[in-house]
Amino acid sequence: MRVTGAVVVIAVLRGGSGADLARRFTAAGAAGVLIADEDPNHAEDLAAELDRPGCPVVGVCGDIRRPSDVAALVDTAEKHLGPIDLFCVSGPGGERIVPLADLPHHLGRLAELLALVGEAIGEVVPQQRRAAEDEPAYATVAALGAVPAVPAVTAVAAVAEQA
Repeated sequence: MRVTGAVVVIAVLRGGSGADLARRFTAAGAAGVLIADEDPNHAEDLAAELDRPGCPVVGVCGDIRRPSDVAALVDTAEKHLGPIDLFCVSGPGGERIVPLADLPHHLGRLAELLALVGEAIGEVVPQQRRAAEDEPAYATVAALGAVPAVPAVTAVAAVAEQA
């Protein structure tokens, strides 16, 4: 995975931080980083701390359990930083880095990203926490393919059409 010159999006779930990821990417020579958190103060404070010439860091409020927020993050990152190379999810159970070069390209780009984000959420949020989450958020994760009972390609295509 090449980090030097990469544009990185870090989406922070409740219970995650994203700070270590952001520090590692900026230190490794990323071209730009967008940090999305449900808590706008956390995202903006971290962005202000890490922003530097050659690696602008943008902090925004966003909830990646919502496909519309993922679409907005992609648009914002590409508008301010350029095409996204890496999409990261940071949660209470760890982190997952998704290289966008790995997208299969048989669906729309956003639909493919939503499928991978759904899988990442499933990996970084402990099972007992997912069960305790509110119904709409868990249903969105299920629709994104993080729950094996939902065929990911069909669900993601439907979600992408709605976004």
